[in-house]
Amino acid sequence: MTTHADARADARAVVAAYERLAELAEAELAACEAERPEDLADLYAAAAAIRASLPGRAPAEAAPALRRAAAAQARIGELLGARLAERGNDLERVHRAREAARAYATTANARATA
Repeated sequence: MTTHADARADARAVVAAYERLAELAEAELAACEAERPEDLADLYAAAAAIRASLPGRAPAEAAPALRRAAAAQARIGELLGARLAERGNDLERVHRAREAARAYATTANARATA
């Protein structure tokens, strides 16, 4: 028979799981900021195990933890988007440099054969 105290303890355990998810999201953000992708697999595995144990609907008491996790995930998205744009710019510079080198090589080759 479940007592009122047991139900409160269960509710606290569920909220603690959401708080742990927020901590993991914040750790994921820290790993992304520090460019430590090797840390991500363990964080993802821990989060997946917690998510598998959660109820279908979060209790209202979990809202602060969910907001923390959502804020961390939003920041991760912004960070990765900015890094992707940087890499795109890097690739564009490499492409332009390669085209310039090809043009120089073509000109040099034409001069050498003339």
